[in-house]
Amino acid sequence: MKNNKLKSLVKLLEDEDSQTVTQAMAELLSMDKKINSVMSVLQESSTGKIRKHVHQMQAVKKYRDKRTSFAAKLKNIDTDLLEGFAEIHLQWFDQDDIGEIYKNWGQFLTSTSEWQPDSLKKISKMMKEMGYKVPDAEDFFPENFCIGAVIDEAMGSDFMLCSIAKLAGEFHGFKGKIVSTPLGFGLCDSEGQMLFPSKDWMTCIVKNHSNFETWTNSMILRHTASMIFLSSMAMQNFRYAYSIGKCLIGSENDDIAKILPYPFGEK
Repeated sequence: MKNNKLKSLVKLLEDEDSQTVTQAMAELLSMDKKINSVMSVLQESSTGKIRKHVHQMQAVKKYRDKRTSFAAKLKNIDTDLLEGFAEIHLQWFDQDDIGEIYKNWGQFLTSTSEWQPDSLKKISKMMKEMGYKVPDAEDFFPENFCIGAVIDEAMGSDFMLCSIAKLAGEFHGFKGKIVSTPLGFGLCDSEGQMLFPSKDWMTCIVKNHSNFETWTNSMILRHTASMIFLSSMAMQNFRYAYSIGKCLIGSENDDIAKILPYPFGEK
């Protein structure tokens, strides 16, 4: 800690003015990797105020690192779909336990054995009998894009339900893909038969099925994150919008104003 600026910022952590302390913490955190070694030393400080604020900074740094890691997963076409959904869920329900999400998912998969959904028709029958449906158009809430809530409430957006149906089918040997069509998102098998959650799980043969774009895991996850971002903005829940917006930007250093609509961002 020979750097004079660094010493000055650390000294400001003892200041009585909370705004001064906040600004000092922000500057220290902007030092990125360098700050890790500094915090390791300061967490053993004999000064109570410094220890307190260092612990706060460590919590912020840990959260930012997790957000950066998640942002990278959104860009990776090989990201596991369930893993991505679980992490997106925690962007909104940030007090939930990821272990509980996986536990509930495991219970859901176990329950699907009753239908042995290894074909599109069996998947359709299963999802319909389980009561899964899309919400009304005006019900644009983040919960409809969070896998834990969708499983609990048996309600979610069409692409979320397609994803859940696909993952459940794959567990039983089904192979299919998610596509976007004029009828909404659908689950398609190799023979061109499609399943549409938004049409009460209707199945039909589509001759030109190869013309529709297949959505990769990365595309689905980014779309999911975007929907939570937009719905949190509509609810004026800007803390969550900021958090997931940062993930969509993909960099802690980029300005969130680039994606927030006016008056919250740039005009």
